[in-house]
Amino acid sequence: MVGIALGMLVLAAVGSIYLFSLTSYASMANYAELNAKNRMASDTISRDIRSASSVASVTPSQLVLHFAKGDVTYTYDPELATLTRLQFGQPRILLNNVDYLDFYLYQRPLTNSAYEQFPPATPTTAKMVAFEWSSSQRVYLSVKSSSSHQAAIVKLRNK
Repeated sequence: MVGIALGMLVLAAVGSIYLFSLTSYASMANYAELNAKNRMASDTISRDIRSASSVASVTPSQLVLHFAKGDVTYTYDPELATLTRLQFGQPRILLNNVDYLDFYLYQRPLTNSAYEQFPPATPTTAKMVAFEWSSSQRVYLSVKSSSSHQAAIVKLRNK
């Protein structure tokens, strides 16, 4: 009787360690996948900003970059929770499950200003574009979710 009780106790301990390991692995795999998607979207936006000739327009949820061959538009749809890139009339969803997203424009900092204090800009005076978003992704068959935050300030090289 004591042997059965001890065996059940050991079996319960091994089972709980197995379940903990399984959920930890699923969470880490989910976070790695979310991080890769965020990095790809951030790299795409940064590349386009660096090579754009100017900013055509900006709102907190939309950025339009001007190129010689046509404009590229990034749009955040809060109802669908997506970030979409539109070029040559072809939309491409860069990121799903976006919790919030903001775009900002800045001028170059003044020579006597404190570190990383950039004056706000309009599309005609913009030298830098900032973006910031948060996205999340639910872990498979779990109530847990992974979340990621991305932010960057990218200089327009062609302006």
